[in-house]
Amino acid sequence: MRRRPRPRPDAPEPAVLDPSEGAWVAAMLEAGTAGLGVESWNGHVATIVPVGNPAPYEAFARIFHPVPWHHRDWDQDAAARLRGSGLVPEEHADFRDAPPSVDRTLHAYGTTSWGHVAADRGTVFHAGAQWADLARADDADSAPSTRETGLEYGPPEQGHLPSPAMATLAEVLLEHTETPQYLVLGLWPGRGWMDGGSSRFGPGVLEATGGKTSSVQMPPAFGPRTTRVIRRGSGLLDVGGGFREYLLVADDGTRLRHPVWERSAHPLVAEGEATEEQSPNLAWPRDRAWALASEIDVDTTLVAGSTGLIRAICTHPGLEAAVVRPETDLTAFADTVNHRDPSA
Repeated sequence: MRRRPRPRPDAPEPAVLDPSEGAWVAAMLEAGTAGLGVESWNGHVATIVPVGNPAPYEAFARIFHPVPWHHRDWDQDAAARLRGSGLVPEEHADFRDAPPSVDRTLHAYGTTSWGHVAADRGTVFHAGAQWADLARADDADSAPSTRETGLEYGPPEQGHLPSPAMATLAEVLLEHTETPQYLVLGLWPGRGWMDGGSSRFGPGVLEATGGKTSSVQMPPAFGPRTTRVIRRGSGLLDVGGGFREYLLVADDGTRLRHPVWERSAHPLVAEGEATEEQSPNLAWPRDRAWALASEIDVDTTLVAGSTGLIRAICTHPGLEAAVVRPETDLTAFADTVNHRDPSA
C-alpha cells in the first residue's frame, strides 16, 4: 500500500474547533430524519441541513450549482450564436496545431444555469428538479444541446458550489447574521488533497522525470497538527452515527467568500495550478442565524434561515435558487415533473 505523504511543516494550520461545536447540527439532522419517519439520511432537505435551532428555521433555499458547458468546435460563428443565448466562454483549449490523430479544433468552456439547459432540452426547471431528468442526461451525466452541434452540458459539481457563486452567496449570508466575524465551517475529510496523496499535473513534471510520469503526489493541504486530526478522526464531528464526518474550523468570513485551502509550492507544478477550492460542506455563524450544507453527493447547496434571507438568496441575480421544504426529496430520480424511467 502506498504510504501517505507527510504534511509540510510550513503548511497552514487552520483554527480547528472541537466537534462539540457542531453537536447541535448532528442533533437537528437526527431530528430531521426522525421527523420524516426514516431511519437515516435519504436525500431529503431535513436530512442534509438543520431544520431547527431548536426553534424551526423559517425557510429553506436550494442553490443550484452552475452547469459546465463544453463546445467542441468553437469559432466566430459559434461564438455569435451562443452569445445570443447567454453563453460566453470562460476558457479555451486550442488543439488546432495538434497531431492528426487529435480532434484539431478550438474548444470552449463555460457555465450556465439549469434553467438554460431545461429550455434547450425541452424540460421544466423547478424547485425539485434533478439533473438526470431535467437534462435527459446519458450515463456520463452529460447532455448534448438540441440547438447547437458540438455543445454539451454538465454535469454540475457535487458537494461544491464553485466561485463566483459561492462568493455571491457568502456576501448575502454575511449580511444576515449579527456575528459575521465568527463562523464555523465544516469540511468532509475524504478528499485526497486534505489527507495527502492527490495527484497534480504540471508542465515541468514530464521534463523533470524524463517522461516517466506526468503527475506528482501532493502532500496534505494542512500542517502536521491538522493532518493528525484528519487521519486519526477523533477530533471530527460525527453526523448520523458515522454516516458523515467533518473537520470543523473557525472562519472570519474569508474562507466562506474564497474557500481556497491549498496553494502548493511543489517545484514540478506551475504556480497557481496546485490549488484546491472547496466550498464548506457545513457552515453557520455563532448566532446560528442560518445554516448551510453542501452534501458531497448532491449537486446543490442548501441554506436554512429567515424568510428575508431566503428571499434575498432566491431573488439574487447572481444565484440560481428556489425555495424548498424540509421534505423536498433531492435524490437522483425524485423529479416528479421531468421524471422518466431510469431503466428505459
